Amino acid sequence: MAAILDGIPTDSRERDTRVEDYLNDKFQALGDLNNLDALLTTVQTQQSQLRDQLQEAETKADKARTAAKEHSKTVLIQAQLFRQEQEDIDRRLKATTSSETVQDAALEFEASMERLRRLDVAKGYMSLILEVNKLSEDARKQIQSDPKAALVPYNKLQHLSKSLKIRHEASESAAVHLVTFVEKTTSTLWDEMKNKLAGELQDELKKMGWPTPTVDLNKFPGFRKGFDKLLILQEPEIESGMKDKPLLSLEALVKSLELRFRYHFEGDRQTNRIDKPEWFLAHLITVITTYTPFLSTSIQPLLSASEIPHVSSRDAVNEFITALLPILRRKIHNLLPQILDQAQLLSHFIHEMIKFDAALRDEFSYVPYGEKGWKGVTHEVLTVEKGFTGWIKVEKEFALSRYQSILSADDAWVIDYDSTDPNDTKPTKSAIRLRDLLETITDRYRPLTSFSQRLRFLIDIQISILDQYLDRLQASVEAFKMLSSSIARAVQGTSKEELQSLSGISGLERLCKVYGSAMFLENCMRDWGEDIFFLELWEELQARAQKEQQSNSNKSLTGTMNVAEVASVISSAVVSGGDDGALFDETAEAYKQLRTKTEEMIAELLAGNMREELKAYSRITLWSSIYMDRTDSTVSPEIVPAAATLNIFLEFLSKTVATAVFRRVLRRLGTGIQSWMWDYVITRNKFSSAGGKQFSTDMSEIWNTCSKYVEDPTASMKMLKDVCVLLTLPISTSEGEAKPRLKEVVRAIFEDSDKAQAILAKLELANISVNDARIVLRGRVEAWT
Repeated sequence: MAAILDGIPTDSRERDTRVEDYLNDKFQALGDLNNLDALLTTVQTQQSQLRDQLQEAETKADKARTAAKEHSKTVLIQAQLFRQEQEDIDRRLKATTSSETVQDAALEFEASMERLRRLDVAKGYMSLILEVNKLSEDARKQIQSDPKAALVPYNKLQHLSKSLKIRHEASESAAVHLVTFVEKTTSTLWDEMKNKLAGELQDELKKMGWPTPTVDLNKFPGFRKGFDKLLILQEPEIESGMKDKPLLSLEALVKSLELRFRYHFEGDRQTNRIDKPEWFLAHLITVITTYTPFLSTSIQPLLSASEIPHVSSRDAVNEFITALLPILRRKIHNLLPQILDQAQLLSHFIHEMIKFDAALRDEFSYVPYGEKGWKGVTHEVLTVEKGFTGWIKVEKEFALSRYQSILSADDAWVIDYDSTDPNDTKPTKSAIRLRDLLETITDRYRPLTSFSQRLRFLIDIQISILDQYLDRLQASVEAFKMLSSSIARAVQGTSKEELQSLSGISGLERLCKVYGSAMFLENCMRDWGEDIFFLELWEELQARAQKEQQSNSNKSLTGTMNVAEVASVISSAVVSGGDDGALFDETAEAYKQLRTKTEEMIAELLAGNMREELKAYSRITLWSSIYMDRTDSTVSPEIVPAAATLNIFLEFLSKTVATAVFRRVLRRLGTGIQSWMWDYVITRNKFSSAGGKQFSTDMSEIWNTCSKYVEDPTASMKMLKDVCVLLTLPISTSEGEAKPRLKEVVRAIFEDSDKAQAILAKLELANISVNDARIVLRGRVEAWT
């Protein structure tokens, strides 16, 4: 119990409370006193452990206090040493700079360090300049004897120049003069090496009598050495890909030819004329033609034997042309500013350039080495030199001027019967000339390689002119329609001359001019759509349009027109991606609509004129009064003018429109005549047997007229033919054994529908209904007497 009380607090109240709580916890029953010894043992053990921990803690605390005292002493000593050193540095700095204060001394020291840094930089500059000069001298020493060895220091110098420029840009242009010096030194070294070897080759060429094209190189071994040296010098550039740059060896060959060209076409000679570009272009073609044999037999073996991979596979004639083109480019660059504002000269120059490019492609198969194709010098003029805007403006003005002259010609709207196949619809002379103009324009821009430029020609010139011509045709049709309107005639009046031009052959010819012109140009556009040139342009247009749509780009395809705007002019298939589209879809469809509309007006004009001619025929009222059988085949006088007019119409149409169109119009006309006869003659009159025969004879006159132009003249009037059969049914069997009697037919027709159908079938009348047959037979006077 005493051991337990040793850990109890000294405060009596707190101690008593805690002791009481502890005892109450451990001794809750009388039996718990049996555990008293065990409890005392546990308490004594804990007291011993606490006593050991306290002793260990006191030991560590003593050591920590001792270490803290030692550290404080060390820090104090170091601080004293630092103050001493600082005072010593300040004293020395003052003594070195003779400054009154420490700050002044520090500034002077920094200035000294900056001077030292600059000295180091200057030393680096000098080292670099010395290295540059050494590399240059090494290259110069070896260029003549061993060009390949000379390339080693040159390549190092070139690499040094590039790396210096990169570091210069990274350091915010801190070494402008040094970079300029190294670049200039590198460029100068290259020019010196090139000129040195080129000069040697030029000396050999003089010995050979160059530019004589019949030189025997076997007599001049020095030429081959000089030729090979230039190739070796250019090897790094060749390996990296030169595009359209010429080989130095070929450049040396054309040097004297360049001087000759400049003498004739860049000086004061009469051959230097801005209105005669064909002279200097033809000169270059002649030069290439003249030297081709020499190049093939003498220069080609030198190239083929070269150990440089990208030289042995080159074509000598192609490389010769590549070396000549810079001469042409310089000439063009000087010539263009003089002719850009002169429309005719610019247009003439572009056309001659196109011919020149075509000659290089077709005659010499020219393609720069390593390229899949050649866009031509014309492309450079139009794109690089920005001559396209001026040229297309000139071409458009020329085309519109030619278009206006076509329309203003005296015979512009004369139908041309000789220029097309006899079975085709005949166009006007203006339509034929317009086709020729548009095909000429196509030939002018066909050689262009730029998609955008070709599309500009198509839209800005060709489709624009087609639209203008379409407007002219539509205006003619609308004017015809308005003047022929009864309302318009009543409101504004129509002169006698105008009325004559709207009816008869004059009106028909007027509509046929529009119809023939529209059909002709529509067919032309369909044919152009199948031309390989326009097919390729269409495919490229679709590919570009799809690419723009996939990228959701709204940039222009040509000029200022985006995909949607181009599609609205050319074809909706540009946007939809259909496989059946073509470049002239929208325009051709507009012409087709005009053609369809005009064809309807032609049919209506014919029907209207026939109605006028048949008015007198509709006034005949004696059909039922004719009781005597007519044995002759004389037609009614009233039908003769109508048949004559019909013959005139059909004769004109048969020569003017295609066979299929003629049949289509005649079918509609026949249907109209049939309807008119039904409404104004058949249903309004009673017919005796003789009257029916007379009507049938009159209809035969119409059909005989049509038979001159078609095999089956009754094809569009089959119901009318059946009517004639019913009107001519015999009254008795004596009048005709082949046909059933009139009353027999009437009885079957009016009895019931089945018998009516049967009797009509027996009579082979398949184009008239039972109801219409009853109407006709009600008009047979003998059937009801």
